[in-house]
Amino acid sequence: MKNFATLYGSLAFVLGFFVHSEGLHAQGDAGVEARFIAMLKNATLKGTWAPVQGGKLGREKGDDSYRIARAEKTADGKWSIVSVFNVQGRQVEFPIAASVKFAGDTAVLILDNVRAGPGAANWSARIMFHDDVYAGRWWETANREHGGTIAGTITRDAATSK
Repeated sequence: MKNFATLYGSLAFVLGFFVHSEGLHAQGDAGVEARFIAMLKNATLKGTWAPVQGGKLGREKGDDSYRIARAEKTADGKWSIVSVFNVQGRQVEFPIAASVKFAGDTAVLILDNVRAGPGAANWSARIMFHDDVYAGRWWETANREHGGTIAGTITRDAATSK
């Protein structure tokens, strides 16, 4: 019985902690959203990727890089992640429609069947962002076998982030 009381007390403490911490960073928390926006302003995401095929993770490959000009929350509560692509020698900003959900102070970017750059394919993804680190899963919507994992760090151009 003593073990049950200890277990119950520990469980109550842990649940209370999660309920309390979740209340500090609820969906739509202006401060959490502002930190996410600042993290992606003039940002470079640089890291690795690995293919996922047949339910198996392939060999990790380096030198994966993405440039983000900014993240903007739209009036309807959706998000636009404005990526920068080089097209025929010039830089082009390309807005990508996304949903962003927050788990505490961690942003999860959700793409569902979205055109995400030049080309004919639509993409889906779930990418987590926290403390200048990102990690997630992406795939071509029409072909889940064409996709993989990504992970890396986020840096910002100090001169243009202000």
